[in-house]
Amino acid sequence: MVKSIFKIIAGSICFLLFANSLAQQSGTLTINAESFNNDTGKAVVNLFRKEDDVPKKYFLQTSATIKNGKAALVFENLPYGEYALILFHDENSNGTLDHKLGFPNEPMCFSNNWKLSLFSGMPNFEKLRFEFGVKTSDLTVKLK
Repeated sequence: MVKSIFKIIAGSICFLLFANSLAQQSGTLTINAESFNNDTGKAVVNLFRKEDDVPKKYFLQTSATIKNGKAALVFENLPYGEYALILFHDENSNGTLDHKLGFPNEPMCFSNNWKLSLFSGMPNFEKLRFEFGVKTSDLTVKLK
């Protein structure tokens, strides 16, 4: 009888520890975007994993309204790990980053403070990579 009770208690403790570790495998990533020139349109962020084709094929996308030159974009229940992001000001609210003569025509920025220039090459996961975890759940980016 005592062995049975001990097995039940030990099993319950193991289950609770396992459930707790699963609960801590994901969280909420908040991207605080600043320095929008105006509040028209919306802020859009494309989130990439290592296996995604940066900048063409994103893993997740979200958008938010802009107020006083700032926006907060949120990804809930996101598994902890390494990600990259590209954020742009969708001034005409068409859901895509517009281009003119092959260059982005709307303000944008990248994670890891990476900057697009004639000599930087195209963005890729390694250039934009950041760690998302329990201690790194907020990221601030500024449009240029």
